[in-house]
Amino acid sequence: MRFVRARTDQGLRVGVLDHEGTVTLSSDESALEPYFGDNGDALTALGGRILAAAAGEQPLDDLELVRPVDPPSLRDFMVFEQHATPSWRARGLETGPDIWFHQPVGYFSNAANLLGPRDGIEIPGGSQRLDFELEIGAVVGREARSVTPDEAGAYLAGYLILCDWSARDVQFREMDGQLGPFKGKDFASSLGPVFVTPDELGGYRNGTGFDLKMTASVNERVYGSDVWSSAYWSFEELISYASWNSRVEPGALIGSGTCQGGCILELSLRHGPGNYPYLVADDRVTLTVDTLGEICSTVTASSRGPWPGYRERPDR
Repeated sequence: MRFVRARTDQGLRVGVLDHEGTVTLSSDESALEPYFGDNGDALTALGGRILAAAAGEQPLDDLELVRPVDPPSLRDFMVFEQHATPSWRARGLETGPDIWFHQPVGYFSNAANLLGPRDGIEIPGGSQRLDFELEIGAVVGREARSVTPDEAGAYLAGYLILCDWSARDVQFREMDGQLGPFKGKDFASSLGPVFVTPDELGGYRNGTGFDLKMTASVNERVYGSDVWSSAYWSFEELISYASWNSRVEPGALIGSGTCQGGCILELSLRHGPGNYPYLVADDRVTLTVDTLGEICSTVTASSRGPWPGYRERPDR
């Protein structure tokens, strides 16, 4: 099933998207989360009920789309080797550090500032280097505690597009303090419009991912593209690692990290910053993944300045 959620005259409503771009809306269902918790049967049954007793049908582009899920947490990883290669080489490394190949690496981000697929993105105060990151997000359907990679597939509720917006100047300045990323990332992430259950993608499976094209564009110029199946780590491995000696709660969002060509930072390291400038007001970012739809966000200027508590380093 491919689910969306839209704002209607009757309030938020869940709908089922067909492959011709038509959405069948539910008459009363407003959230997918009550149907998480099993092997996907409840979501399949929900989709069947919506199709059997539709409140109406509308083209996807005519709907006021909102994010299809409301995750309580966000863990973001980095699984695309070719995306990371330019930054490794900039540090004098021919390849990545050993740990990257031994286990997934990631961090916690901020689920309190999740945006929808058509929401604009404001440049955070104090930043001159706003960047996008084209990623895949996976939603965990039931509580996971120390599950193995072989077990983790049964915990996947579905997939959607994820954009991890990044203020690169803020990010790298704070990471000089040996922690982070923090404020360079926590101001916003965007979720794509379509929540796709795993059974919908079965025919595309290839190794650690799926043969689905991922494309990033700015102002209708294609910046970069990749294929999901080029990922080094699978979502089953990411969920397993996140849950090991820990608890991953139902509805949690797991990010893949940026695909090759999926952000300005990588492209500027490859081709020079003049060819791929950072985002400014009125830029329009479009991030597309086959079958998962697209995020379309317009950049707006910052409404505030840098953090006012900044201090100069004291003389000692």
